[in-house]
Amino acid sequence: MSGERVDSVEKYYKPVKYIDSLSNGLLWASIVLSFVILYLEGNDNYKRIANVIFIIVTAVYFILSNLTSLYLLRKAEDKRTTNLLANSFGITLDDELTSRYYNNNQRPSVTRLGMNIFENSFFSSSTTKVMLIQESFKIGMYLLVWLVLVLVRTTPIDLITVFSQTLLSTTIITNYIKLFMLSVGFSQIFNESRILFLNGIQQTALFEVQILRLFVRYESLKASMGLALSKKIFDKLNQKQTEEWERLKRNLNIS
Repeated sequence: MSGERVDSVEKYYKPVKYIDSLSNGLLWASIVLSFVILYLEGNDNYKRIANVIFIIVTAVYFILSNLTSLYLLRKAEDKRTTNLLANSFGITLDDELTSRYYNNNQRPSVTRLGMNIFENSFFSSSTTKVMLIQESFKIGMYLLVWLVLVLVRTTPIDLITVFSQTLLSTTIITNYIKLFMLSVGFSQIFNESRILFLNGIQQTALFEVQILRLFVRYESLKASMGLALSKKIFDKLNQKQTEEWERLKRNLNIS
C-alpha cells in the first residue's frame, strides 16, 4: 500500500469537474439558442418558446458557474492548501490522506514546503501549457469564423452581432486570458524555485522567507484565477513529468 499514490483530496474536485462540464454544455446551448432565435423572425410562437428556454438555460448556467467559482472550487483549493501545509510540516490538520502526492525526502520544515511548491509549480506549469495549446486552437477557430463572417459581404449584420456578442460577453475569452496568466504565473514560480534551490538548501532566514514568498504567490495565483486544472491532461503527463521531476532533483543535487 505504501507504494501506491493516494489522494483523498481529489474527491473535492470531482463536483467541480462535473458542474464545469454541465456549465459548458449550457453555455453552448445558449449560444445555439441565440442563433435559433435570430432566424425565428415571423414565427412568434416558436420564438417565444425559444426565448423562454434561452432565459432558463442562461439562468441555470449563471447559477452553476458561480456555484463552482465561489464555493466548490474554493472549498477544493482550501483542502489542497491545508494538505500542502500538513505534509510540509508533518502535522495533521484534517482527516484527508495523501501518499506519494509530494515526492521529496526533506524533513518537515519550511524547506519541505519550498520543495512541495517547487514540485507543484513544475506539474501545474506542464499541465497548463497543454491546456493553453488546446484552448488556443479553439479560440483561433472562433476568431477565424468571426473574421470570415465579417469579410463576407452577404453575411447579415445580425449574425455578426450575435457571434461577436457570444465571444465577448461569455466566459470563453475571459477564461482563456485567465488560463494564459495562470500558465505564465506557474512557469515564473517554477523558474524562481529552481533558481532558489540551484545553490543547494540553505539554513538561513532569507532562504526561508523566499520560500514563504513563493508559497503565498502560488496560492494567490490559484485563488485569483479561479480555474481548475485538467485532471485528464495531468494524468496523461504524470508518468513522464514524474521522471522529469526526479531527473531535475538529481541535477540540482536535492531530494
